[in-house]
Amino acid sequence: MEVLAAWNRITIDSVNVYSMIGSEVNSDCTGLGTQETEVECFSIQQNFWVSDSKGNAVLWAQSVVELAEFEEGLLYATYAFLVWTPTEALQPLFCFPSSYADNVCRAPIYTYPVRLRHSFTFYANVSRVNDGYVLHLSNDLAAESWSIPASIDCPCFIDTIRQKPLPWGFFPFEFVAVGLDDGSTAFFGNGTSGSVSPGMVQLVGGDWHQVDMNTIQCEMLLGCPNATSTMESSANLRWENGSGKIDWSVGASDQGNYIAGIHAQVAEPPVLPRPVIESILYIQMGSGEPAVPTIFDGEGRATGYDSSSGRFVQNIPNSFISSSTGVRIVIVNPSGSYRLTLTPLGSGPFRLLVSKEMNINATKSIRVLGGFMTVLLTEQYVIDSNSMTLSASVDYAPLLTVFGIALAWVTVVVGIAVWLKRRRSLRGNREDD
Repeated sequence: MEVLAAWNRITIDSVNVYSMIGSEVNSDCTGLGTQETEVECFSIQQNFWVSDSKGNAVLWAQSVVELAEFEEGLLYATYAFLVWTPTEALQPLFCFPSSYADNVCRAPIYTYPVRLRHSFTFYANVSRVNDGYVLHLSNDLAAESWSIPASIDCPCFIDTIRQKPLPWGFFPFEFVAVGLDDGSTAFFGNGTSGSVSPGMVQLVGGDWHQVDMNTIQCEMLLGCPNATSTMESSANLRWENGSGKIDWSVGASDQGNYIAGIHAQVAEPPVLPRPVIESILYIQMGSGEPAVPTIFDGEGRATGYDSSSGRFVQNIPNSFISSSTGVRIVIVNPSGSYRLTLTPLGSGPFRLLVSKEMNINATKSIRVLGGFMTVLLTEQYVIDSNSMTLSASVDYAPLLTVFGIALAWVTVVVGIAVWLKRRRSLRGNREDD
């Protein structure tokens, strides 16, 4: 059957989890906020293939919610939408939101508070817009639309049921709870529980139908991931077919579930996600840069590096910082102008990314600043968060201090020279007498 839309919902009652990449803690689970701490984290993913008019799987799409637990019962979330081709495993064809790293589609900063018990809804659909086709991805945090390239032979559909292997896994549709990106594993512990609602799909005629969901199991003995699993994996989590129950189980290797069949009877349309519209301002510098950023609001509150204490601070309301890999600052719903200071750590070329994005169907505005950092200069910029214009200024205080010290030394040296000359002159006069 030709499917135009897919809908899933997962409810998390409680969670106990940690994420690893091999033997190392996932770096996205550390360095959150102003303290270098490790937190529990995992992701929920709606993954599917988009097929062309001939039934060929041409695009792999992902709608992702990533969660980190800062304290018991309180999680913070972030989101990502990605589209890949079957032949490219490193660079996505499309990603949202942007990030400093070219192959990462979001800064690892968690900005949405989530109190458990909580449900997350995922929705994806393909539609025709004017002369082209558009893929729409949404969840409770964000929504984004992406134009399918004209080179792809559409009409296009969401691939749901397939009986032959694909380049990345056997199942064309996956709804999973696993580790974060980069092939990590989420290890779930005692106290994890939740449920998944019956999945839904919309056929070409517009009617919605319930689907049968079967469990995806990752064969731990053969290594994860494998041909029948996602790139990320999970451990000690059990998904029950039929009941939809999800809970902790020692030794279980369930990833999530996939669409195994579509019911013939028509169902009522599901409730679609309705994320709150927000704008997000990003200030990002990679690791190894010769400077660290700090941003100040109109009241002088700072988020970023505090040069007086040598620590990171997070004092602007609705601002967040990550210092795990480079420095990334996020301000949710920015307003007015901000002062940006680059405190030098040394001398050398630098690159700073300033961008602003809406979380719902909006183009992003990006400014890339580059230059040469001098250890004696603190560079300053003014960011207008409305127009996304930047004006640069230079903090001359360090130079004035150095100049003042140099001038004082010159004064001393000149004074000594004048005193010595006068002394020699007086000595010469005495000898003449």
